[in-house]
Amino acid sequence: MSQPNASDYLEVHLYNDLRWLLCAATEWHVQQSVNPTDNIKGQHIKLYAMDSAALHARALLEFFTNHGSNSGRLQSLYGIQSITSQRYPGDWVRPLNTHLMHAQDRSVGQQLTGADGRTKRDLNRMPVDFGHEVVNLWRQFIRQLKRQSNPLEALAQTTLDRAIAKSALVVTNEVNRGHGVSPIAW
Repeated sequence: MSQPNASDYLEVHLYNDLRWLLCAATEWHVQQSVNPTDNIKGQHIKLYAMDSAALHARALLEFFTNHGSNSGRLQSLYGIQSITSQRYPGDWVRPLNTHLMHAQDRSVGQQLTGADGRTKRDLNRMPVDFGHEVVNLWRQFIRQLKRQSNPLEALAQTTLDRAIAKSALVVTNEVNRGHGVSPIAW
């Protein structure tokens, strides 16, 4: 397989995962604010949002930390060694693989360290934490590009800004705006 263009990869593929992660985490946050007890029968949007956030977070965490199938892509496309995350691999790598990506008993929750490094939270309550950790890694990515005087620094910042703006639309859309939930400060 040929090497993708670094600019296109950033603007299309990485943006896609970042946008859907932040939008899904925001939707989960809205739904959690509206119905924290999960007691509305047939309403599964919070679960869909959680799954989507975890899937896109895992893709980006693997990209930035050079784990899994994206190993080496950060280096080959951008000349950057892995970006360190205390959470991934940390106590997130196994649950994001086994608990969310493989069929099994999910009735027993797993306690993970939040993005703040202190708070323990059930895996099913982690979408916003996943988003915060990825945004932190993305900002480190921007700083690394800047250190290299890489012109893609501006595109990386614009891409982050676009994804954050898209996630803010989740709380202001026609369905969710009546709930009074504020956008997440990513």
